[in-house]
Amino acid sequence: MTGLNTAFTNLQTAIAGIQTAMGGASFQSTVSDPTQVGVSLSDGAQEGEYSIQVIDAGTYATSMTGDWAPDSTTDHSFQLSVGGNLYTIDPADDSAASVASAINSQYGDQVRATVVNVNTPDDPSYRISLQAAQLGDLAPDILDNGVSLQAQSTTGALARYIVNQSGNEVDSSSRSVAIADGINLTLLKTGDGTTPVDITVTRSTSALSDALTTFATDYNAAVDEVDKQHGTTPGTLAGNPVVGDLGNVLSGLATYSSNGSIDGLKTLGFDLGDDGHLTYDAFTLMGLDIQNSAGIESFFGGASTSGFLKYATDALNSVEQSGTGILPAAQADNQAQISNIQSEITDKQAKVDQLTATITAQMATADALIATMEQQYNVLSGMFQAMQTDETMYK
Repeated sequence: MTGLNTAFTNLQTAIAGIQTAMGGASFQSTVSDPTQVGVSLSDGAQEGEYSIQVIDAGTYATSMTGDWAPDSTTDHSFQLSVGGNLYTIDPADDSAASVASAINSQYGDQVRATVVNVNTPDDPSYRISLQAAQLGDLAPDILDNGVSLQAQSTTGALARYIVNQSGNEVDSSSRSVAIADGINLTLLKTGDGTTPVDITVTRSTSALSDALTTFATDYNAAVDEVDKQHGTTPGTLAGNPVVGDLGNVLSGLATYSSNGSIDGLKTLGFDLGDDGHLTYDAFTLMGLDIQNSAGIESFFGGASTSGFLKYATDALNSVEQSGTGILPAAQADNQAQISNIQSEITDKQAKVDQLTATITAQMATADALIATMEQQYNVLSGMFQAMQTDETMYK
C-alpha cells in the first residue's frame, strides 16, 4: 500500500506539473520597446500579438512643507488631504518624524511621507515630503488646524493608453495595467504619440515537454508498482479489487481521447507499449506546437475546467482523496483489520495469561500436597522399619 501510494502521489504531482507548464509560467514575451513598457505574464495568458500606445505614463503628485517648526505653545490638529478627502492624523508628538510615521502607518496605501533635510547638517531644515501612491491630480497635503502646510511640487496626472489600436483611450491611476487575462504591463515612459509598442506572447515548448517527460516517468513507475501485485509472482494484494481499480485509472489516462484536432496522447508523441509503459518523443510535440499550439491548449484544458488535465486530476483525486480515495480507503480498511486482529491477540493473550496463572496455582497446590504426602510416607516408613526391627530382635 505504501509503495502504491507513493507512486500515485508522484503521478498526481506530475499532472500538476503539466498544469503549471500550461500556465503563465511557461509563457514568454518579446517587446518592441522594453524601455517604454514592461511585461508580466501569469495564468490565463494566451499566445498572440498585442500592442499598446502609451499616450501618458502618468505622474505621481508630490508636495513638500516649509521648514517644520510647529509652535510648541499651540495645540495642533493634523489632517491629511488626498484627492480632496480629509483624514485625521494621530502622531506621537508634533515632530516631523512622528507626523510622517503616523501618515505612513495609517494611510500608507494612499500616500508616502518622508522627512528630508534641505539644508546643511550643521543648520538643518527638516521638511515633510509627500508622494501620492496612485497617479492623478490628488494634491496630497498636510493641514494643521485646517491650514495647509504643503506646497505642491508636482501636479499628478492619470496614465492614458490605447490597446491594439482600438482608438479607445483608457485612463488608469496605476502604471500597472492588465490588457488581457494573464498579461499585465508596466508603463515606464510616455511614447512618441504615434508609434505603439508591440508585444508578442508565446508559450515555451520546453516547459511543457519537460512536464510530459516527468509524467511518462511517473506513469511507468505507477504501472510497475501495480504490476507487482499480479502476474506469475503476485504480491500480497493479489486478488484485492484495489489492484484492478488502480489499473483502470492508469489505463484511462493512457488512452484518454478528445474530439478536438488533437485526439489523444499519441498525437503529442506518446506511445503505449505492450508492457503498459509510455514512451515520449519530445520532437513530435515541438513540431506540433508550431503548427497547432491552440489545439494543444484545447486538448490539455485545465485541472478545474476541461480536457485531459480535468480528467487526469479527477481520476487521481479518486485514488488519493483523503478519506474517500481508493488507496486511503483501502489503507483505512487494512488498518481496521489490523486493529481487530491486535484486539483478538490481546484477548487471547489475556486468556492464556489467566490459564497460566490458574495452572501455576494448581501446580503449587499439587506440590504442597505431594510434600505432605512425602512427609506422611516418611513417618509410616519409619514406623514399619521400627516394627520390623522389633520383630527381629524379640524372636
